[in-house]
Amino acid sequence: MTPSETDTRTPGDPGSADDGGDRPRRRFRLPAPPLWLLGLLEAVQALLATALLVALPVLAVGLAGGFTRIDLEFVARFSAQVWLILHGTPAELAVPVPGDVLGEGVTLAEGWLHLLPMGLTLVPLALGWRAGGRLARGAWSDQLWQGLLALVVVYAGVGVGIAHLGQAEGFTAQLHWAALCAAGVMAVGALAGSYAEARSWARLIGVDLEDRVERLSQRLKWAGSYLWGVLRGGLIAVVAAVGLSAVLLAVQLGSSWMEIANTYQQLDPGVWGVIGLTLLHLGLLPNMVLWTLSYTTGAGFALGTGTTVAPQAVELGPVPALPVLGALPSGAGEGFLAVLAVPLLAGIIAGWWLMREGENHLDDWFALRISWRPISLTLSTLVLGLLTGVVAAGVAVLPLWLSHISLGIGRLTDIGPHALLAAGLLGAWVCVGTILGYLIAPAAHSARRRRSAEDPAEPGESPDGTEE
Repeated sequence: MTPSETDTRTPGDPGSADDGGDRPRRRFRLPAPPLWLLGLLEAVQALLATALLVALPVLAVGLAGGFTRIDLEFVARFSAQVWLILHGTPAELAVPVPGDVLGEGVTLAEGWLHLLPMGLTLVPLALGWRAGGRLARGAWSDQLWQGLLALVVVYAGVGVGIAHLGQAEGFTAQLHWAALCAAGVMAVGALAGSYAEARSWARLIGVDLEDRVERLSQRLKWAGSYLWGVLRGGLIAVVAAVGLSAVLLAVQLGSSWMEIANTYQQLDPGVWGVIGLTLLHLGLLPNMVLWTLSYTTGAGFALGTGTTVAPQAVELGPVPALPVLGALPSGAGEGFLAVLAVPLLAGIIAGWWLMREGENHLDDWFALRISWRPISLTLSTLVLGLLTGVVAAGVAVLPLWLSHISLGIGRLTDIGPHALLAAGLLGAWVCVGTILGYLIAPAAHSARRRRSAEDPAEPGESPDGTEE
């Protein structure tokens, strides 16, 4: 018997240790809770974590004198509004504008607030990932949906309650949008965590997709492997483009650190103001990386209605007094070609990977039907580049759209990239880069093999440079 197992019998009972009975011992074990209950408990844990993440800083800033008023009702309402923004819930703003601005009394300027600080949204996504993994560990393959459904539905219901709590004069959040946004964030995190834990669609949904693929004909298998390779190639291109854009943003921030520091000093927001601005910058950091990606495609991004920040043109009006905006380029033409090389290099990386992967079965199909190799290779490579570019554009369009910001007032309703234009240009650059990378890879491999043959290892050493 292990220490965790409890014998429920008392001394003297039949089969107990003191009467020498040889009957099997009875062991008390708690029954496993149903999956819907586990999903409910995970939703409550995620709610408490996100609520504390929002309410504690708001309370700390209020106690330090950061707000004009501080009471329990204000902290609860403002925390609810921040929670909604954290999950990307749109809200309708109504801000009073004095008569000296519009010329006739005090009116209300109305607009939609849509702000998704992706850096902070990673917190509920991570909690959803954790919940999905825990549910996958405790579920049969055909029952996981019960826990996931309870998790998402309860979290969405909580979002409706928080939206009701956050209603105030000048801030109106639609209840159905609150439910959909909360459910979407939690569902994405939970599904990703479940798959990461299950490592198999058979364990995740109870259907063995690998077995079904094996039943297909050989031609369908080749077509499937080709398309799967193209999908992964497009995803690799997007990941590479985002990573290179993050490096470019880091270089720009590092070279503009003096302007950023001067803006902090001019604002003089105090200790809590500095902390708040820094947290805002960190929350918007993924958004700014995606804006940089749009900038590298040539589409650029806006910092207000009628403004443009692009490699070929920079047209800015009055911008918000945010320190990070000190890193904006001062004019057009600064490193124009180097900036545009970012998505092209991402496509070259994808093309190189596709050549190394060796799943271009369309090239084999063309080679069997066109005897002249240059024509068949050209056609198959063009199709491969075009499909990879389409996949890259399709993958990038949603993150680019989510990175767009509307503060709901005046010119500040258009901040960020034009998602369709930026994704389309990214797809075009990736298409060209994939073609170049796919054609360059064999030549580079042959050149490396020739160098290895012309420069043999020294006597007494193996080809990898180690002593024999």
